[in-house]
Amino acid sequence: MVVAVCSACFTGARPKLVTEATIPRLDDSAIGTVAEILAAGPPDVAFTVDYTIVTKLGGQTTAARLANDPLLGTSLVVAEVRYVWPADGQRWTCSTITNECESGIDETRVSDRQLTSEFWGPSIVERLRQDVSFAVRDADGRAGDVAGRTATCVDVPVVDSSGSPRTKSYCAFDSLGVVAMFDTADLTVTATTVTDSADPASFSV
Repeated sequence: MVVAVCSACFTGARPKLVTEATIPRLDDSAIGTVAEILAAGPPDVAFTVDYTIVTKLGGQTTAARLANDPLLGTSLVVAEVRYVWPADGQRWTCSTITNECESGIDETRVSDRQLTSEFWGPSIVERLRQDVSFAVRDADGRAGDVAGRTATCVDVPVVDSSGSPRTKSYCAFDSLGVVAMFDTADLTVTATTVTDSADPASFSV
């Protein structure tokens, strides 16, 4: 998992979850284009993205909400769990039921959904990095439209564990630097709505 490089900063520029040094240079240009959008991360604008997540093993459907504010940080709610990456570099895992927060990111709180807390960007960069090694031919890049916003997409041809061909698909919002959609063997994540604001309460701990 990619983490911030400035975990103790309380002043100055907001830390990024992925730095220039860790942006992958991938051999497949279509995969690399999507990876670079996600590795750059959210721009200095406020927005909120609502997602529908389907965990294919068991068919569990979960709602998630990603909020970003250049002054306050980034927040993700998955079911009853809220992760907060404040602009001061700290990390928090909170309950939306009790409103109690603990320091650090507790990935076990969403692991039953086959997710990480950073499915909206950094963890997908790692998936794409792995896909370069397992693709059976060059990936197909395309333009997309998800939730009424433009996105850059890639379809990656792979062979699954049973030896059958399948395609993994990923899209990144061009203007937001976060996942718009992805469909893999274990998960489907789709953005359903995007708004150009973020509720300040999303970042409270």
